[in-house]
Amino acid sequence: MKRIFLDRILLSALVLCLSTGPLLAQNVVGTWKRTAMLLTEASGKTKDSTPELTRAIPCTPDITYTFLADGTMKVTVPESCGRMKPVVERMNEAGRWSITGSKLWITVPDKSLPDSGYKLSVSGNTMTWDFDYAANPQMPNPTKAKRLVIKYVRL
Repeated sequence: MKRIFLDRILLSALVLCLSTGPLLAQNVVGTWKRTAMLLTEASGKTKDSTPELTRAIPCTPDITYTFLADGTMKVTVPESCGRMKPVVERMNEAGRWSITGSKLWITVPDKSLPDSGYKLSVSGNTMTWDFDYAANPQMPNPTKAKRLVIKYVRL
């Protein structure tokens, strides 16, 4: 009797593990706003690049990212971005996303930006992308950074 009970617990755990892929994908679908960009430099020092990016492009906090269930992405850039609006839109135009295991893949037609894979985690209304530069040598990395962690909040 105990053996049957243990087998059922293990089977239930296996089913739960196998089902987390689709559940994770469903959690990504929706509209998000970026809240932090934590860059780990070659020295190992980590800093949030968001304030610097916001100083350079003040409309940055108002840009939203929508992940549609069909695997496409839409970036909404506010008019307040002025001349940067078409640049940001063009870079993200016709973007696609997919999830394999715990990895989020982003593909954009702008080939100056290579396809990129991020370790993905979603907890409640927070989505975190973890990018390892060493695992993605095709990605431009002028500062020789080690890692970039990007955080989003669901709207």
